Amino acid sequence: RRRSRKRASVPPQLPWRPSWKPSWLRSLLRRSLFSGMQCTCRSQPRETGLQRDDGLSRGHSWERERSTDMGAFSEGVYTYHFDNEAPEDDGGRGKIQIDEAFFELGHRVWDTCLIMSKFFEHQPSIVQGKKILEIGAGTGLLGLVVQRLGAEKVLLTEYGRCVERMAQNVDANRGFAPEPDSIATCMLDWNEPDLPKEVVALQPDIIFAADITLNPADVPKIADLFTRLLAMRDDIKIYLGCQDHREATAPFMEVARGIFEVTQVPAEDLHPKYQTELHNIYVLAAKRD
Repeated sequence: RRRSRKRASVPPQLPWRPSWKPSWLRSLLRRSLFSGMQCTCRSQPRETGLQRDDGLSRGHSWERERSTDMGAFSEGVYTYHFDNEAPEDDGGRGKIQIDEAFFELGHRVWDTCLIMSKFFEHQPSIVQGKKILEIGAGTGLLGLVVQRLGAEKVLLTEYGRCVERMAQNVDANRGFAPEPDSIATCMLDWNEPDLPKEVVALQPDIIFAADITLNPADVPKIADLFTRLLAMRDDIKIYLGCQDHREATAPFMEVARGIFEVTQVPAEDLHPKYQTELHNIYVLAAKRD
């Protein structure tokens, strides 16, 4: 008789392990999945600085990437509240509502964007009366915040499908600002050698970029883009918000320190309630001879 062979059991492939996803996205999805599982059996309120039983930091109550309740942030609309938000009868001037797709990379509000928004709200003189350009603006939240804070002009740039959602968010919120027409949007492709005519016409004083150091392959493209932008004027500054655990953050900062003047915003200058050990804001400027 032929003995039946016992087949080795093959573990099922989990939906968050496809090989085409970059490692930073696999890590985020894995953490989100396990966080969601953890949430089903825990209902205790989160507090700043606590550790979960599985060793992961819970973070602050406003953090989205380390939250144990991913579902709470996936309702389709994110509401940003200013610190000095007026009562409900202010007509919406004390808040910004952002249409987002939480599980799409360029269509959601990320923690770095919140930290930078609160930083400028805490230090409004940096942007007041200035012409602002944002690179990789995503949903448009950061640009809408600085428009409300008194920036002279704001130009938000994105690429591909993100441009449409960004423009929709700008149009939905521009009317609550003192100068509704002081904000605009356009497409900017990092691969194109020439800057868009809208960017050249703006001649910005300050440039923002929040959480764009994701893909190591983009490091030379970002460095080249920043070099061309800083060449427009001698006194331009770039405020770059980074999540230090992103794959491209360390490689980009190594390159940046070789070609730009780089300083880090001290923790005491950040908003006291909106800062973490994972995030930093750097200021880049052209090197002086």
